[in-house]
Amino acid sequence: MPMTTIDELFEHNLKDMYGAEQRLLEALDEMTSETIDADARKAFQQHRKETQNQIKRLDRVFKSLDMKAEAQPCPGLEGLIKEKKSLSKEKPSDEILSFYNLHAAQKVERYEITAYEGLIEAAEHLGLDEAVKQLSQNLEEEEATLNKLKALASEYDVEDLRSQEEGEEEEEMATVGGRRRRS
Repeated sequence: MPMTTIDELFEHNLKDMYGAEQRLLEALDEMTSETIDADARKAFQQHRKETQNQIKRLDRVFKSLDMKAEAQPCPGLEGLIKEKKSLSKEKPSDEILSFYNLHAAQKVERYEITAYEGLIEAAEHLGLDEAVKQLSQNLEEEEATLNKLKALASEYDVEDLRSQEEGEEEEEMATVGGRRRRS
């Protein structure tokens, strides 16, 4: 059946976000276990707790609409998770993976922020005050998390990551006949 009303679009996007938040719980567990930076691990653990509360708020939105809370797969979030998983094929060092996870999480936050902004706009047009209230709380948390992740990433010693790379390159170089070459 074709989608023809903003009500249907809102319901679709609400179920999409519900699925995204549930899937994000798993992704946050993975990033926590992969990350060696203690502050970043703590941030991922905190965001997992916030995500659980965001799911509860989405449950309240469904309830306020007399709808069963129902998750549907979120292709947008799945794409970001797939992108992150593709990095593991490159076998990054623990330090590089930790740094990357901070930026991968920022991408997710930006996706969620945009999704919540769209849901709030639609809920406002539909006069769904309780939905606006719950969704706005989720949006505020997502924005705060993004700022925290950005701050953590900016504190990373990128020069140290660069020197690790240069050190690995030097190890790969061998002197042959007075010339340096990659082995």
